[in-house]
Amino acid sequence: MFDVNTLSQLKDLKKQIEDAKEFATGIVKGTERRFGFVVLDDEREIFLAPEEMDKVFPGDKVKIQVHTSAEGKVSGELIKLINSPLKTFTGRYVVKGKGHFVEPDLPRFKRWIFIPPAARNNAQNGDYIHCAISRHAYPAAKPQAKVLAVIGNDDSPGIEAEYSLYKFQLEQPLPADWQASLQDVDLSQRVDLSALNFVTIDAPSTQDMDDALYIEAKEQGWQLSVAIADPSAYISENSVLDKEAQRRASSVYMPGRTVTMLPEQLSLEHCSLHPEQNRAALVCRMDISPEGQISDYQILEASICSKAKLSYYEVASYLDGEASEHPQAELLGLLQQASNALLAHRQQAHLVSSGRPEFRIRLNEQGKIDSIEPSTKTSAHLLVEECMVAANSCAADFMAEQGLFHGHVGFRPERLEGVKKLIDEQLGLSDLDLASVAGYRQLSNSIEDDKLSFPVRSVLSRMLERGRLYTRPTPHFGMGMERYTTFTSPIRKYSDLLVHRIIKAKLAGKTLALKEQDLSALQDSLDRARQARWHMEQWLKCQYLHAFKGQELSGSVCQINSNGFTVRLDNTGIEGIVDTRKLKEKYSFDPLRLRLSSKDVVIELDQAVTVTIAQLDVKQRSIQFALVNKASEAEAKTEPEAKPTAD
Repeated sequence: MFDVNTLSQLKDLKKQIEDAKEFATGIVKGTERRFGFVVLDDEREIFLAPEEMDKVFPGDKVKIQVHTSAEGKVSGELIKLINSPLKTFTGRYVVKGKGHFVEPDLPRFKRWIFIPPAARNNAQNGDYIHCAISRHAYPAAKPQAKVLAVIGNDDSPGIEAEYSLYKFQLEQPLPADWQASLQDVDLSQRVDLSALNFVTIDAPSTQDMDDALYIEAKEQGWQLSVAIADPSAYISENSVLDKEAQRRASSVYMPGRTVTMLPEQLSLEHCSLHPEQNRAALVCRMDISPEGQISDYQILEASICSKAKLSYYEVASYLDGEASEHPQAELLGLLQQASNALLAHRQQAHLVSSGRPEFRIRLNEQGKIDSIEPSTKTSAHLLVEECMVAANSCAADFMAEQGLFHGHVGFRPERLEGVKKLIDEQLGLSDLDLASVAGYRQLSNSIEDDKLSFPVRSVLSRMLERGRLYTRPTPHFGMGMERYTTFTSPIRKYSDLLVHRIIKAKLAGKTLALKEQDLSALQDSLDRARQARWHMEQWLKCQYLHAFKGQELSGSVCQINSNGFTVRLDNTGIEGIVDTRKLKEKYSFDPLRLRLSSKDVVIELDQAVTVTIAQLDVKQRSIQFALVNKASEAEAKTEPEAKPTAD
């Protein structure tokens, strides 16, 4: 037998061995192959061998022991599953022999999950399904799933939209008791503007009408009133309906399919500014000078009664002189004068971008793309847009130092030195304050695109930060404004509904402060809605382009990186990738000028190119183009700055 000292020494030795082991926690990261990694808190990535990766899912939080071999190779051994965020997901039902599986539609998830007989819900091979994890992979590497719903198959009309809504968790049943949570609205407690000649201008098919306009001529300029529907009058903060609207974040408009943020009873009926119906609204009343400056404004909790719903087409026909008469001729004439003045002032004092061409997808009876047509803004669209920008800028000013703002904070910090070098080289400007809106505005106004052989404006636009939401006033470089927000679409956007609440609280002498974590969750929800629309449209576009295989298609370069470039087709706006790594010639990448160069060809932003369809991967929603080169290119490339068109 061991004596007491020996037992104590063994215990100490065991403790020393344990203490010498390295343990860590981290998040599992999948790859395109069977192995994976665990990303630790210190950002190290620890290799997980396939047999270990089989026990976990990407995104799992795990505890591992870190091993270092005699050759210095570092790997991880799973010790414990701490948490798994994967609960439900979408995928494809697969039958292989006698086994039934789901192929998850998840990033870097390269395995099938077994579905036992009792959990198959009558799904058939090839069906798109919505699933839940019924047994995790840890520790036996034998996960199981159950089918919650069969979404459809490739022949199901509208499967692209239906599947995308499931995948991004956008369409879920409304809370059963949402109607009981609605607040009573007493219009008599609001400023009564129902006698004024407000009109809505929208598409004929639109039912969720957010805004209406009224204007009067003044001795010096105009008084413009922009009325915005007020769903916050019905929806109390933190009610079941409010939480569901916050989760959805926005209405989602897909080709052939719309998912409203609010129940249709509210979005299409009670809140929508239908003609001859009294409605609760926030009204921004602005005094506008003949030069287009907003000299004064006030925001009112009001009740209005729209007198007419006008279509963009009929308003544009009158404004453009195609129709000589209109029942609202006087009102429309004043609106056009005021909006023109507002635009002129904005062009002088701020920034007005032309934007890229937009396209409208039209579907056939099977829910597939029938045609893609250019969507052009009429004079009526531009009139309404200018009135909305004016009202939004007043709302941002009214919130003062605390609220909900749309910010666009300029150049990315890591790009700033390169930007300075580029504008000094191309424009001869070296003393601009690029951290200020005024400096950026001066830079933008100094770029004369038609006099430059290099696409400076387009390159600089790719070096800007993305716009996002802020709780404090934040510059909006894209619009050339010190602060900006939107509150003109509260039926369709939860962020606009929040601005309504903030404004109404301030009108009542109170303060409504937003939490940063709520703002972050809202931003995530908005991103998810955008991803769902992209996913659905890209699926349809992959199918649509099959008919164009073998044809030469004209387009322009819209993105460039070290691996290739993106081409946007002229006639449809569809975008696809040209992977220069697959081309015979070797291309070098200039990250400052966003330029790809080979011995004979230079590729730059906005450059006209001709492509053919190289690969369409419906499963991955991927479109790849092949560049069509012509013999004249080699002759055209004679000077370093020459730009042969790769068509």
